Amino acid sequence: MDERKHSIPSNVRFWVRYYLENEPRIFWIAVTGILLTPLFHMLALYFPKVTLSLVETGVSPGRLLWVLLCYTLLYLAARGISEGFSHYNNMALNAQRQRMVFLTFLKSLRIPYAYTESEKGRDAFRKAVEVQNHGDWSASSRFVFIANSLASTFLTFVMYSTVLGSLNAWMVILLLVLAGLGYLLDLRENRFHNRLRQEEAVNEKHYQYMKAAMGNAKAAKDIRIFGMGVWLRERMGLVVGAKEKLESRKAFWVWRNGFLGRFLNLVRDLGAYGYLVYMAVSGEMPVSDFVLYFGAITGFSGFVRQVASDLAALQQASEDTDWVRSYLELPEEDLSTGSRHVGELAQPIAIEFRDVSFSYRSGEHKTELFSHLNLQIKAGEKMALVGRNGAGKSTLVKLLCGFYDPDEGTITFNGIDAREFPKAERYGLFSVVFQDLFFPGVRMDESIALQETERIDQDRLQKALEHAGMAKVFKEKQITMDRYMGSLKKEGVELSGGQYQRLLLARALYQDGAVLVLDEPTAALDPIAESQVYESYQAYSQGKTSIFISHRLASTGFSDRIVLLEDGKIVEMGSHQELMERKGAYAKMFRIQSSYYADTGNGSSGYGHNGNAKGKGEA
Repeated sequence: MDERKHSIPSNVRFWVRYYLENEPRIFWIAVTGILLTPLFHMLALYFPKVTLSLVETGVSPGRLLWVLLCYTLLYLAARGISEGFSHYNNMALNAQRQRMVFLTFLKSLRIPYAYTESEKGRDAFRKAVEVQNHGDWSASSRFVFIANSLASTFLTFVMYSTVLGSLNAWMVILLLVLAGLGYLLDLRENRFHNRLRQEEAVNEKHYQYMKAAMGNAKAAKDIRIFGMGVWLRERMGLVVGAKEKLESRKAFWVWRNGFLGRFLNLVRDLGAYGYLVYMAVSGEMPVSDFVLYFGAITGFSGFVRQVASDLAALQQASEDTDWVRSYLELPEEDLSTGSRHVGELAQPIAIEFRDVSFSYRSGEHKTELFSHLNLQIKAGEKMALVGRNGAGKSTLVKLLCGFYDPDEGTITFNGIDAREFPKAERYGLFSVVFQDLFFPGVRMDESIALQETERIDQDRLQKALEHAGMAKVFKEKQITMDRYMGSLKKEGVELSGGQYQRLLLARALYQDGAVLVLDEPTAALDPIAESQVYESYQAYSQGKTSIFISHRLASTGFSDRIVLLEDGKIVEMGSHQELMERKGAYAKMFRIQSSYYADTGNGSSGYGHNGNAKGKGEA
């Protein structure tokens, strides 16, 4: 999914189509502004000439005042209409900018998960959003402003050229040449800023990270205990110093480039105004024409530079637009294609990994994790998948759920290739509790069920909360379903780690998928709380195919079979008793963890300290 490059005309067509489809008034108001702007520029240009011409011809004061009044009213009307339209467009553009950010977010939900999770995908999303988060300088707004300015300035430039052409065609050519040189300076400055964008992004990323870290209340305890204040100030000083150094480079370069531009302006003004003064002094030009041409030269030079500046800015806006378009045009995940339906599957479901290979890719670099992996999970079996961090446990879950596709081999459900089922139906097969807590700051019922209130079966949700042991907690704390999760709203609900884990259980109960997958959901809990949570899952998993994943071994006490992964390979497999008798890697890992629990008195892993399963009456 490489970023695509679009030409400036292509990006102009993109925004024209976008606004015509979503807010056509922006387009038509922009067109009106393009036509009105040259009008009041020409009125302003001819106003002094008309006034002086009337005085020179000796018209009556009454007629002079009448003409000036009409001119003024016409000018103010054109200016007022243009500015009114511009004010409306600013508000409309802001709304459309926010809409584009929202569309980018929605797009991130529809592209393949593997790309979304990758560093490249995260970077593409960040840049697509970032170029839309600069107010009037955002890609969508800036394109309209620049295109409007460019078109209206060009029309005005053509009109001014006609006026100056009647004086001296060579003067027009000279002004165009000098303006062209100014345009090259603008392009040069634009390329300079483009070269620095990556360095600026890195500096800004470091600065925002340090600012967030130093203002993080959760980190305040560590900062004080470990005496990190001086070190953090030094680190912040380095980060701020790097930003200031880069800004100094930019300021000097822009000043130097600006100096060359001002020198060109000086040459232009001396030549053009010197010629006008010569014509006026020699008597070849009346005062009214002198004022007209003087204003035309001043405006002409400014318009030519504005056109040059707008062209350079349009190039930058086009590059920003490319980030947005490239992200929006990424291929989307196919959720509906499939020749079979999960409703055909008899439950509980048997799962098999057949000769599965998978590698992580970063650019041209490939890191193989699984090579021809074979694993069978029987229907209704409770399997514990254990191993050190990085052994491949979570990746195996992502392959099972369909977040990743194997490079080789197949995954089957009841002997049927999983790729024959639509992705949307495949996702619905699983009740997955991931290791990362995800409770959005919405209503409690929505945050637990991850659905809109209108779609939630409240009776079913209440039963899930009761089975998870949270209905009583909610009643004691007077937590109702219309309260909000987290600190986003006043009186938002905050819970303990164990209570959040029980809410995850309630979510899994509400989802009621055919396959239960627990991906290290208790990694942050103490052994006693971990054991209690697993006991709850054990009760819920009856009659379901279940996979318990952990690098800690509390889950093995509830499992029919244990699979030990190491570097993407199955190194041991069997029941707890079988693996303990082999005295291999699993037994060693278990004894190390059990000895810790024995030393601390927290022996609640599901086994006694001798490695045997606890009986019902054993504490």
